[in-house]
Amino acid sequence: MKITDIKSYAMEAHSSNYVFVKIETDEGIYGVGESTLESKEHSVLGAIKECSRILIGRDPLEIDLLWTTMNRYAPWKGAALFSAMSGLEHALWDISGKYYNVPVYKLMGGAVRDRVRAYTWPGPYETPEELGEAARYAFETYGYRDFKIDPFTSYFNVTLAELRTLDQCMQELRKAVPDCGIAVDGHWRFNPPAAIQIANVIEPYNPLFLEEPVLSDDEEALAKVRSRTNLTIATGERGFTRWGFWNLLKNNLADVFQPDLCHSGGILETRKIAAMAEPTGVMIAPHNPNGPVCLAATVHFAAGCSNFLITESVHTRNDVAHTIVKEPLQVVDGHIALPTAPGLGVDLDFDAIEAIPMNSRELMGEMTGARVVVY
Repeated sequence: MKITDIKSYAMEAHSSNYVFVKIETDEGIYGVGESTLESKEHSVLGAIKECSRILIGRDPLEIDLLWTTMNRYAPWKGAALFSAMSGLEHALWDISGKYYNVPVYKLMGGAVRDRVRAYTWPGPYETPEELGEAARYAFETYGYRDFKIDPFTSYFNVTLAELRTLDQCMQELRKAVPDCGIAVDGHWRFNPPAAIQIANVIEPYNPLFLEEPVLSDDEEALAKVRSRTNLTIATGERGFTRWGFWNLLKNNLADVFQPDLCHSGGILETRKIAAMAEPTGVMIAPHNPNGPVCLAATVHFAAGCSNFLITESVHTRNDVAHTIVKEPLQVVDGHIALPTAPGLGVDLDFDAIEAIPMNSRELMGEMTGARVVVY
């Protein structure tokens, strides 16, 4: 079997754009993947085209060899390249599962769980009370018992008013859904003193984790925060490959890694990151504000990952995602059941995708008033 063609597709999805790939073969089997990269869609589309020159004519079942070739042949690397490689890798696994007529996770050693725990962003909201109402809706509609919030608008420092609002948000969430899990996201924009203030406010609520409290590439700042709080610290959504996570692991800078399967290198590379982390007790909670194919790839990864904790899942984009997938994965009781169809278990409606044009824009414009925007 040989790869004969690679196509890419991009479409608007509220505050983001989904980017998908389709790999075709000479045996009629095709695979789908996702390379969504917020605000850098043109860059990733170009990177997909560059990577395609390596893949055309090759055997799609040689996944690790093809990934290594794309990685080793690239002298210049970064978000666009690894996002392109991730989506292409998803599609190669999709082809392999269809070829062998089994779900992808069965090709990777089988499952260690029968469903995958997921959290969501409750919203939109303007006040802590509206946040509680949004969380109650997500609980009653989908059974979500775990949520993530970012009620901040400041950068670098945090105001007393924001700290009060944060405390009220934590109270309203627990009032709306008793004993719910709560993660708080700093979106990598605070200095250590502000991050420590935030940690002090949320510590009495025993949150799931404090995510990206400081710049994710500032290891000294992360170490300062870690030394001043007992909270579970999560980071890594902007990490690429196992090499990108090595210093975090070596220097004991986080309790939870958050590789994004649209950027980290794909399913197998994220398995390698998780395996590297497992002996140290670090858990894996994939970042995933992406589209339906990345959700499927994340579920297959989580199915066989012993140190998996929870994954992100954005129910507020279902109105878009569910129009382009013939049989979308569903969240029930806060969990996603493992797919049973061969491959990734999702099939895209490409006509529906092409009917919704891409609307590329800078992410920073969307982050004004981050409280009401889901990422």
